[in-house]
Amino acid sequence: MKKFYLFLSVMMLTLVSVSFVSCGDDKDEPKSSDLVGTWQVKAIAEDGESFENLVQFTKDGKWHSVDIYEGEIGVEVEVEHGTYTVSGNKMTVTYSEDGVTINEKFTFEVNGNKLTLTSDELPVAVIYDRVKDSVIEPYL
Repeated sequence: MKKFYLFLSVMMLTLVSVSFVSCGDDKDEPKSSDLVGTWQVKAIAEDGESFENLVQFTKDGKWHSVDIYEGEIGVEVEVEHGTYTVSGNKMTVTYSEDGVTINEKFTFEVNGNKLTLTSDELPVAVIYDRVKDSVIEPYL
């Protein structure tokens, strides 16, 4: 999970701003089925190291996350698994780390092939692009 916070820090440096425009309540409430699929975000830090996160949400309430770091020491891959639940535009992801169950809450928005996840703990929004499931499958 430490790398997740490193990722959020990198995203804060690389994302200049994220703004949301609301036109009232003319949108349908998001559904968990909107999340189903594989999503990808890439970032390059100022030191030239790259970071890629792939996340897949399945229709049976499971998620898989793959972090790929590439830098001077080579490529490092970290894989996590867990479950998720959705209520309105709020999502809770659950996973185990060092024998401890962790629940993290996010606000999400799906707009076409873009997924915006905002942590309820950190004021950082991360925008993912929808990709084919085959992109994450070699890591699972």
